[in-house]
Amino acid sequence: KKYQFPGPEAGAERLSDRPVIIGFGPAGLFCGLMLARAGFRPVILERGADVDTRTKEVKRFWEEGTLNPESNVQFGEGGAGTFSDGKLNTAGKDKYGRNRFVLETFVQYGAPEEILYDGKPHIGTDLLCMVVANMRNAIQQAGGTIRFENKVTDLVIKRGRLTALVINGTETLPCDTAVLAVGHSARDTFEMLYKRKLHMTPK
Repeated sequence: KKYQFPGPEAGAERLSDRPVIIGFGPAGLFCGLMLARAGFRPVILERGADVDTRTKEVKRFWEEGTLNPESNVQFGEGGAGTFSDGKLNTAGKDKYGRNRFVLETFVQYGAPEEILYDGKPHIGTDLLCMVVANMRNAIQQAGGTIRFENKVTDLVIKRGRLTALVINGTETLPCDTAVLAVGHSARDTFEMLYKRKLHMTPK
């Protein structure tokens, strides 16, 4: 019998603030969806733009060479994979069923059912943009909040505990629980974490 991915267990500690997810690529997207489904009403902060605006900015870069350093092929809703033609990995040896859960979720939000049985599944970029937007809408309908063009520029840590996030260098957002889902390209964010002496482990 194949083990099915059950999702995370609910914690016992009451949160004083809504949980915050930093980054809205694949990790942030699924984290946001699962927290929203569990009733946690997450706040998601993404330095880049929504997928429609981001698509225009990426097209402008390819055609004119004009780069938006905060919203481009690497940064923005959906993450870098949104513009790599949606290649997927079935991970046949995934004993926890996580990859199957991901594929089934994509199908639920508009991806073709063939990705569930194709040996080398992929979702074209145009279709993937729609799937990502549908998942965003589901998060919002479940009480989540997505804030685009909101870059976390610093952490407020008191007595060894996170108390707030600084956004775009100006706004302070109270926060005691944050999930870092920034991908591998956010070097400025990693530099900030290093300066704050947060322990980091290479993948």
